[in-house]
Amino acid sequence: LSALAQISQEKLLDILNKIPGRKDFIIEPSMIKPLERFVGVSKLRSCGVDKIYKLEKVDTPFTNTQRVFFINDDLITVKQVCDKINSEISQNNDGNSYHMILMSRKLGSIVHLLEEEGIFGYVSLHSFHWELIQLDNRVLSLEANNLYKNLFVEGDQSSLPRIARSIWTLQMLLGKPPVYIVQGKFSQKIEKMVELLHEELGTSDRLESDVTCMLILDRDLDYASTLLTGGTYASLLDEVFGINSGVVEVKSGKDGTPVSCMVNSSEEICSQIKSRHFSDVFPYLRTKTKELNVVHQKSQTMAIQEMKRYISQELPSVTNTKKKLAYHISACESIISQMGNRFEALQTAEKNMLEGRNKRESITYIEECLAMNVCDRYAVLRLICLLSITQDGLLQDELQRLKVQFLHMYGYQYLPLFYKLERSGLCIEQANLITTEVKGSHLANKVVQAVPLPARKSAFNYFAQKLKLFPYISDDYELRNPKDMGYVFSGSYIPIACQLVNLLIKKEMPLEEIVKMIPQCTLTCEKQAPQVLRTFIVYFVGGVTYAEICAFQLLEKLTGANIIITGTSIINGNTLMKSFM
Repeated sequence: LSALAQISQEKLLDILNKIPGRKDFIIEPSMIKPLERFVGVSKLRSCGVDKIYKLEKVDTPFTNTQRVFFINDDLITVKQVCDKINSEISQNNDGNSYHMILMSRKLGSIVHLLEEEGIFGYVSLHSFHWELIQLDNRVLSLEANNLYKNLFVEGDQSSLPRIARSIWTLQMLLGKPPVYIVQGKFSQKIEKMVELLHEELGTSDRLESDVTCMLILDRDLDYASTLLTGGTYASLLDEVFGINSGVVEVKSGKDGTPVSCMVNSSEEICSQIKSRHFSDVFPYLRTKTKELNVVHQKSQTMAIQEMKRYISQELPSVTNTKKKLAYHISACESIISQMGNRFEALQTAEKNMLEGRNKRESITYIEECLAMNVCDRYAVLRLICLLSITQDGLLQDELQRLKVQFLHMYGYQYLPLFYKLERSGLCIEQANLITTEVKGSHLANKVVQAVPLPARKSAFNYFAQKLKLFPYISDDYELRNPKDMGYVFSGSYIPIACQLVNLLIKKEMPLEEIVKMIPQCTLTCEKQAPQVLRTFIVYFVGGVTYAEICAFQLLEKLTGANIIITGTSIINGNTLMKSFM
């Protein structure tokens, strides 16, 4: 998998080498972190890059006559660059040379914009797309953070070829898997594109693939896993601080300056706690702190020679561990201060929604969150959407009441938001329980609301029980020593993709029967397909959550399987809601 970074690096350096001479390299801010994952400054310098700048709205005093803009292929950013170029040209700086490296294609709309701005003859366009970026052991991301919005909210499918290309590259490296499971309308289109790429560009010459099964899944298969509040340390870091390309920034120390930390297995302490349930993180950090104190006390009584050895060999490691411990303790304190007061009530409300119980209490809880302002707009929207998808929608008066209260609290500029959520199936109106004949009767409405009706299982609840997504909670259920994947949501829910892979590993029923349980799902199986599936690639179109990543990593430990977790980005409930705003 490390070859993916080398491929990305070579493609970018090849473009830069084709631009002769010394050059300024101007990068769109959102692309800096992903870029750092596959190319270093020294490599850029070797291609003639002199100065590196962040693309900003204010004018930047560039130093070289060659300007290379590394930006996304959206019209707003391209217009910002056009304004900078026009400003320079108007100042008679027409001796400069301009290049745009676009992620990921040279769209006709961008060419048209350059023509409208009158700079088409001044600018050379290049297209580039990085391959999947390795964030951790067997965790890959395309880091296309706007892709969910483009695809699922705006219906822009221009990014599908880029996803297909990333899958094709992965299969060229690891071999084409004999078993293929594809779910969702976008994933099925992507699979066809991958097949075309194999026909046009070639296929892997490996006789046997390293991967026995590949799953390509649309994000809308399991919205619950994005809307729920994760219980693991990595999930809560992403929830509270946001993790960007595997890096989290936490304000640490007396001056409160942000300090970066990689959330992966490269560092011992983070490796040990990132997938733990949050309730188990502080006990681990406390134990490690006590161990360091013991080491410190021993150092006080060391002889001179022993002290010299300790200072030269062990002290740097001990000092670094102390810093990491202080960092993670500070992060835990921030999570507790932000989530602590409402965490237990929030998880109870989410569990009730999942299981279809106490609907009125759930609505009351959401109204209290709005009235008391105990959480931000994203958290409120997540609860409304979670209630909707678990109940097959909300009744007209319920939805209207929540809409009005949300708009009163946060402003009527969010009115189109509910239309977008409805169109995506996240927040819909349920067919009323009253027949058309009695709908006009005010008394009938009151009677229906007052009299408890027989409980009806929602489609979500029926599907969840069929797939066994609700863990069995016994007295000895342990979050600190988990035995099932539901621990990532404190024992409330198992992500669908993780349970699907679990069923494939156990193979208690034929593959065809397993696939039939999942909507919009197809199976392609070669004649020589292995009887036992042990190595998987799971590709999430629209993003994967840290809760799902932690659940898969536990499944690996429990079963001995190897699972490569791949997504177009890392997503959480807040970033999901922001896509609709």
